[in-house]
Amino acid sequence: MKATKTLFLITSCLCILYSCYSSVSQISFRKTPVDFQYPPVGSVPTIAVAGSIDFSPNYPIHFIGDSRTVGMQQALTYGGQDLTNHRFTARVGKGYSWLVTQSQLQELPPSILIINLGVNDLGNLKNYQALYETYAQTYWKNCSIYIVSVNPCRHPCTSVSNGQIEAFNTSMQQWINTYNAENVSASAETFPIHYIDTYHMLLTEGYSSSDGLHYSATTYEKIYNYILNSIQESIGDGTGTYTYKVSS
Repeated sequence: MKATKTLFLITSCLCILYSCYSSVSQISFRKTPVDFQYPPVGSVPTIAVAGSIDFSPNYPIHFIGDSRTVGMQQALTYGGQDLTNHRFTARVGKGYSWLVTQSQLQELPPSILIINLGVNDLGNLKNYQALYETYAQTYWKNCSIYIVSVNPCRHPCTSVSNGQIEAFNTSMQQWINTYNAENVSASAETFPIHYIDTYHMLLTEGYSSSDGLHYSATTYEKIYNYILNSIQESIGDGTGTYTYKVSS
């Protein structure tokens, strides 16, 4: 009799665990219009509009950038951060001309793209914007795109100034707002492009840099955490893959 009760309890627990796993792995929610107020990361919105996104485990977050992104990857790796579901495409000293040659970025699975480029070639602003618009509607149409501000510099860096960086960031943010207004609506299949302002966060909270251009491990971790907290997708802990489905 005691063995029978034990077997019953084990079976019951297994059923409950399977039920919980199934409910988590089948999370889905509706694509939202650009002016919708997103819920906190980890919650599932109840609003229903055209299109839906289904999430399952191992959601990829893909970082695209220059030496600052390389530095962040190194800092996170040495700091013991779990980067299992992270991807990095980044090269030291690179910018727009390098980005257009990265053919692997034209064959991405659905992903959250975190793009942090421009400090090496602020003069390519219009080229970046044109490329992002083209890719958002073609190669990256099933991806959520986040453009991260070009972050500040300080002495002894002389290759770029914060005034130039602020002009670049302001124009990029204005372009993103215009793009979303013209291309994203409740009935559209186009995802909005998001902007993450780490520039002003660093100016407000402070940052550490030995050469005035690249950051300390602590600052890179600060940028990384701010980016993750700014992701406006309800994907729980940030892991899982999604597929976009148009409502019938």
